[in-house]
Amino acid sequence: MLGEHQQRRDSHRGITVATNRLRKSCIIGVLAATFACGEASRSGESAVHDAGSGGTSGIFVTGGAISSAAAGQAATGGRGATGGAGASATAATATGGISETTGGTTNSTGSAAAGGVATGGATSATGGVSAATGGTTGAMSGAATGGRAATGGTTAAQGGTASIAGAKATGGHATGGAATGGGVATGGGAVTGGRAATGGTTAACERCASYGTPTQVGTVGVAALDSLSGLAVSRVQPDIIFAHNDHDRPVVYALDLQGHEHAQITLTDAGKSDSDFEDIAVGPCGTSTCVFLGDIGDNNAQRTQYAVVRFSQPTVPTTPGSTAMTPTYDRFPFVYEDGSHNAEGLMVSPDGTIYVVTKLAPGTGGRVSATGPSNVYRLPPSMTTSSVATATKVATLPVPAGADLAASAAAAHPCGLGFLLRTYDKIYEFTVPAGMGFEASFNTTPKVVAMPDEPQSEGIDYRANGLGFITSGEGAGAPIMETDCAP
Repeated sequence: MLGEHQQRRDSHRGITVATNRLRKSCIIGVLAATFACGEASRSGESAVHDAGSGGTSGIFVTGGAISSAAAGQAATGGRGATGGAGASATAATATGGISETTGGTTNSTGSAAAGGVATGGATSATGGVSAATGGTTGAMSGAATGGRAATGGTTAAQGGTASIAGAKATGGHATGGAATGGGVATGGGAVTGGRAATGGTTAACERCASYGTPTQVGTVGVAALDSLSGLAVSRVQPDIIFAHNDHDRPVVYALDLQGHEHAQITLTDAGKSDSDFEDIAVGPCGTSTCVFLGDIGDNNAQRTQYAVVRFSQPTVPTTPGSTAMTPTYDRFPFVYEDGSHNAEGLMVSPDGTIYVVTKLAPGTGGRVSATGPSNVYRLPPSMTTSSVATATKVATLPVPAGADLAASAAAAHPCGLGFLLRTYDKIYEFTVPAGMGFEASFNTTPKVVAMPDEPQSEGIDYRANGLGFITSGEGAGAPIMETDCAP
């Protein structure tokens, strides 16, 4: 026992000495070359302990990137421990010489050193300790997922809320090199505006510079879905769309693009006596992805309350069939700050903000001329199911205008690069100016996109990767149309 205690003291003394040396190296590195931590050689002040097998912890400083790993995990661009079962991550050195001691076997909790690890000497997370379960690093302020550090020496994303199943933080902007390892853009160059997709696992998310000719890819094959009023594309199954009828039927149908039913999702008692469900969207909700159903129709502009119904985005069977689903849901009631409004457009931006786009038209509903341009209202992020929120007007759009028909749907780009506004006779696309936020698109001049030939145009959404969009409308056997990027 005495010899064992002596070994522990000697080991601790060695860690302390090496850590002090590392701090000095870090200071020299910062003064000399803006590295997050100074470069140290393997022969001099690099390793506190060598990378051992069979349970010895390994901590290295290689090219400024610090690796604290066990069970074979290693930082990108560095060397880590090769320890097997029983390996511990003790005194894992972080940026600036700060250490975090994590006990356990094989680093089972997946705790990582503060600041994360990246190649080129920069940390993958700014100002936070990586928090993960099962070995996946999910850093504060939006960082690499899947346990990998950002490539290119910069953070993968900043300022967002984590999305579902290892996808990068929503609403984040890629800066420099994009993160690798799950649902984010790689390299940064492929993404228009340098933004990564939200709410799913799409590798890259872009926007079409121009669009081709709409083509019919399917026909709605569900007899009960004869008054389709909204559609949204799944973020986890990109060839599945969620569609619903208007009025007071809180039922969502999951269809493939050919129009075959895969599931029928019933939101029991979600509707009220004056409900009018008019649009649907998919977007982030906390750390997950949800489907949002807008109870926002009001032909005579006389309702005293409206609502957004939200449920977790389901994964439906891959083969067609009438699978019944009855998920739990949240119903968020709201009013407008300036009275009652009729609306048929619902959008959810990449940061989870919900917007309602009004329909200014005579009280008869349907395919009618607009009586003025649409307004956009923002719902507060603090909405709850037990209180009535207030929607705030944030913009008056320049359309519909002139002889345009009224607005019947809206859809936010999955990367927040703009949005589509559909009227009964046109499709407008608004784009976000470079370097600006989603709401900046409200004040831009939209371009007119080729209009599919449909009987009553009601539903629209971007493809999950942002390249093209899907549309459909009311009527039995309505066509499902796809509009891709122009070649």
